[in-house]
Amino acid sequence: MKAEIEQIIRADDAAAKAVEKAREEAARIRGNAGREADDIAASGRDELAVAVEAQVRAILSEAESKAQKMRAEADAYLLQLRARQQQVREDLIEALLKKVTGT
Repeated sequence: MKAEIEQIIRADDAAAKAVEKAREEAARIRGNAGREADDIAASGRDELAVAVEAQVRAILSEAESKAQKMRAEADAYLLQLRARQQQVREDLIEALLKKVTGT
């Protein structure tokens, strides 16, 4: 009977050691999984940042191009207005001179 009790105690000790070893292994696996998840998340954030930066650059480039086009159109319009203003001024001066001189 004593031998059986000792055998049961040894089996219990072995089982306790196996459980502890399994707990340690589970903790290690959880730690590795957590680190891998963090790495994946960081990689995803980096990829997202690169993609967003590329989109922002494209949008800014397009906006700059549109702004330059609008600026050129505004400059051309101002030139037309100035030319028209000059023509109207010349026409008014001519009309006034005709009126004054009676010709």
